[in-house]
Order: sequence, then structure tokens, then C-alpha cells
Amino acid sequence: TELPENLKALFRPCAMVVPDFGNIAEISLNAEGFLEAKELGHKFVTLFALCKELLSKQHHYDWGLRAMKGILRIAGGLKRSEPDKTEHQILMRALRDVNLPKFVLADFSIFLGLINDLFPRIDSPAKTDPELVVGIKEVIAKPDSGLQPEEVFVTKIANLAEMLGVRHCCFVLGAAGAGKTKLWETLAATWTHMQVGGGTTLYQSLNPKAVTVDDLYGYMHPVTKEPFDGIISKMMRDYSRMETEQPKWIILDGDIDAEWIESMNTVMDDNKVLTLVSNERIPLTASMRLIFEISHLKNASPATVSRAGVIFLNESDIGWRPYVTTWVDTMGDQKVATTLEQLFDQYVAPCLDHMRREKWFHVTPLMDFAMVQTLCKLLEGLLTKENAPPGSDKEVYEAYFQFAAIWALGGGFNVEKGSDMRKVFSEYWRHEFGKSSLKFPEEGLVFDYFIDSETKKCSHWNEQIPEYSHSTETAFSEIMVPTLDTTRLGFLSNMAMGLNKPVMLVGGAGTAKTSLMQKLLREMPEESAMFFNINFNSYTGAESLQPMLEQPLEKKTGSSYGPPGTRKLLYFIDDFNMPSPDAYGTQSAIELARQQIDYGGFYDLKKLTFKTLL
Repeated sequence: TELPENLKALFRPCAMVVPDFGNIAEISLNAEGFLEAKELGHKFVTLFALCKELLSKQHHYDWGLRAMKGILRIAGGLKRSEPDKTEHQILMRALRDVNLPKFVLADFSIFLGLINDLFPRIDSPAKTDPELVVGIKEVIAKPDSGLQPEEVFVTKIANLAEMLGVRHCCFVLGAAGAGKTKLWETLAATWTHMQVGGGTTLYQSLNPKAVTVDDLYGYMHPVTKEPFDGIISKMMRDYSRMETEQPKWIILDGDIDAEWIESMNTVMDDNKVLTLVSNERIPLTASMRLIFEISHLKNASPATVSRAGVIFLNESDIGWRPYVTTWVDTMGDQKVATTLEQLFDQYVAPCLDHMRREKWFHVTPLMDFAMVQTLCKLLEGLLTKENAPPGSDKEVYEAYFQFAAIWALGGGFNVEKGSDMRKVFSEYWRHEFGKSSLKFPEEGLVFDYFIDSETKKCSHWNEQIPEYSHSTETAFSEIMVPTLDTTRLGFLSNMAMGLNKPVMLVGGAGTAKTSLMQKLLREMPEESAMFFNINFNSYTGAESLQPMLEQPLEKKTGSSYGPPGTRKLLYFIDDFNMPSPDAYGTQSAIELARQQIDYGGFYDLKKLTFKTLL
């Protein structure tokens, strides 16, 4: 509505103009040496407008001027490197190869349809740096890499390398288990192998949500006005002072929120400068890059999204099969590896498809990769030389595989709102795999049976329940009457802890999770293992958890810490879900625990160095 005249007089009028994308694209293409700039500029802008309207609305999609500028820069490079190609072929390839890596699966076919309509009958095959592809495959082929040369994986690494060539900041987006960490780690190893920049590719990792914003960027003491340094500012200063040309990356692996990412805006745009509260300005040099490893951009502003390139990893791009291929090679000879791969195809693939189709949900959301990883860990504990001696028949491996698969794929189901998901899963398993060599008795659920090490047949867990003998000296809170559930969960938890694998028990209040774990921890041999209890509450944050984690540790060498002597230390964290989420839905205590599991330590907030836990 129109403002009253007396109010109008107090305001100065200001005209805002929407930039003319068509003009900008045409002038930029002319500057890059394109002769058909007017037509190509029109096609460029039309494609962006159609993408904005027709593709799904994702937080990481950006159809603004910064995205346009990056593509035009790549198109100019292609024009100069391949003068024999037509200008339509060059622009089509630039638009397709830059945008495809950031799309979710559902948008692939729509985008390819749009680009083929705008550039009809033009064939421009994708091209990656052949030397880089050879280098990636050589790094993956090393016996200690634990990776497989999957075509999608190699292409995504090449996409990341190309993106880092034109953008100094990059978001590596994807669900947990999609392969984000391995993507940049493999590229760093490849550049080191190829001696890019004349030496080793340097990188430092940090979870920005595992520390406070003051610890990230530094702060000024409110009374003395003395400036204190932060972790990111120290990393950037150290790298900025290095005069070598070798690549230097800062990896920020954690959720993005407006509190810490907005302070990065001047680093991420063309200023490339971090300004601190002490008025110090740290430049981002030509060899430095910022890589953000995240699962979503829900809390990022459009200004932040537009400042960085995006590589998106769908859960199915790499999937769980390469992990299985690498894992089976560690389990014995070629015959055992072939048998296990056949069992994964026979049981796991159809079961995961059925669960997705029927929309079966676990007590806590689980990715396919997480379930397959759990299955492999269980099999490591089950397929011992005693249970499956070398040269065993396929039926022996199949029996233990079924037992492990039932718990890995169905162990996360529960009874909720009148629907017993374990019963549904049990009926499905009996019906789908009833013709296999292992026959489950009709009584009860498939979860009620284990594999007898002598007969290799199903035996009921009731046969394994130890007899309860009461002791008057035992405190009432420590009395534990063995049941079917405590016996089987104790067996699985003990096996995982013996392999140094983390265990998580999920269930409602009063389901004896704490009692069971305390009993298992008390039964560990004191001379070789120790445990430390940590109780979370709604106020627990990373700043209060870190001193607790450090309490039972002693200094070993340099910045390495570990438990006293040669003993193994187990942290038992109770009420893991209790910390209150912040305004952006993140629990900083859990982020710190994740950093410890992923990277093997956390940062000393006084010395600003990384403490490694042995």
C-alpha cells in the first residue's frame, strides 16, 4: 500500500534493478572468445530459468550469478584447450559436466532432457583429465587403500578436482555412508602421488560443531581486551604463511549453521580474507582450499550456498557393494570370498529392496550402508577358525551369514503402536529364504535362535541362558536375572567389543540397557581392560564432554594420549540422546563423540593442537 505523505518525506527513494542475466552471459562469453555469444547466452539463461522451475527444490541448488560465472570460466578454458570443437559443443559440455555432479537422482533425467532440447543433435562426450584418472586408479590399486575403482567414484573424484580448479570453496554433500570422506582423501592421495604443487597435499580436519564459535575463530577477553586465537584462524594463518605451492586444504566436517558459516562469507567470496575480532586479516592464498563435508544445507542462507561449488553424492551412487568387495578379500582365500559375495547377493540385496519397498522403519533411521557394515562386523566375530575352519562347506558359511544378517538387518526393528516389526521381519525371512540349507523351527521368531557351533544347526537361546544364583553380598542395583534378551544381546555386544567395534543399544526407558552394559563391563578382565562411565543430560555439551573424555587418559608421546599402561579403555555413555539440540538441531556433545570415532581425537582448546587418542 502507498505510504502517507508525512512518512514518505522521511524516506529517500532507492531504485533496485534485477541484473540482466542474458546481457551478462553474452558479454562474458564474448570475453572468453565465443563468436556466437548472443545465441549461446540466450540458451544459457533459458536453461537456468527452466532448471529453477522444473527441477526439485533442493537447498544446495543455485541458479544465480556466481554459479553462472563458474560455468562460463570453465567454458572459456574448454574453448582454448579444444579449438577444434564447435562453440555449441563446448557450452553444452560445460553446462552438463558442471551441473550433473550436484543433482539428486530424481533430477538427472529431467536436466538431460532439457539440455538435449536446447542443444539438439549435438554430441559432446564428457571428458576428464586422463592423467588424473590414471593417478586415481593407481592410488586405489595400492593394497592398503581398501578401495575399489568404481566408475562413479573415480568420476566424482575427477569432478571434485575440476571444481577445486575453479572454486576455492566446495561443499561435498551426501548422506552418511555415501563416501564423502573417502572422496577427498583419495583426491589428496592422488595429488600427492602425482606431486601436484611439488609435494604432499596437506590437509587438516575439524568438526566446527564440536567446539564453540569463540574456539573456532578466537575471541577478545571482555575485561583485559586480550585477543585469544581460534582453531580455524590458526590453521589458516599457518597455511597462509607457507610459501610452497603444494595444495593446502581445511576440511570442515560437520553441520552448517548461521552462527559459524556467516563468519566465513568473506573467505568464501572473492575477497578470500578471514577477518578476526582482533582486526587481523588472514588471506586465503592461491594454493589453499576450503572443503565442507556435510549432509544438508537446511540452515545455510542462499548467499552461503552460492559462494561454493557443490559435489552431491546420492546414497546409491557408490553404494555398499564396493565396501563388501574389499571386505570379503580380508576374510580368507578366493573360495571363501566368492561364497560370501554370493551370500550377499542372495540375502542382503533382496531384503534391503523389500524393506525399502514396504517402507519398514527401524527404531532409529539406518542407512543401507550402516546395516551392511554391521553385518560385516558380526561376520568377523562369527567366522572364526573354530566356527568355520578353512575348507568348510558353503552351508557352514550360509548358516552364520543368515544369523548375522537377521541381526544386522532386523535387529533395529521394534514393537510400536501395535505393530510388531520383528514379527513381520521374521515372517518375511521364513517365507523368502525358507528353501535355504538352514531351517528355522516354526516356534517363535528367527531372532530366538543361534547357530550351534557343533551341529551348525539352529538352537534356541533358552538353552544358553545361565542359571541364576543369588548372592546376599550383591547390591540390589547390581542384581541381574539372566533372560533370553540379556543372553543374546550380551553375546552380540561382547563379540563387537572384542573386535574394538562401537556398540549402541537403543530402546525405551526401563528396558535394562544400562544394567546389561554395566554387567558386561564389570565382567571384563581388569588387567587388560578398563571402562569409564559418562552420563549425558540435557545440559551436556562438547565443552563439558571433552574434560570427561580426557579424565582417564595419560600422555603417551607428543600429542598422543591413551589409558594407563597397555590396557584397553571403553567409554560407556549413558543417555546418549539426552543433550538438548541447539537452535539448528545439532547436539554438540554427539558431534564431539563423532569426531573422536571418525578422526581418532579432538582439539586441545588451549594449545589449539589435535590430541590423538591411541
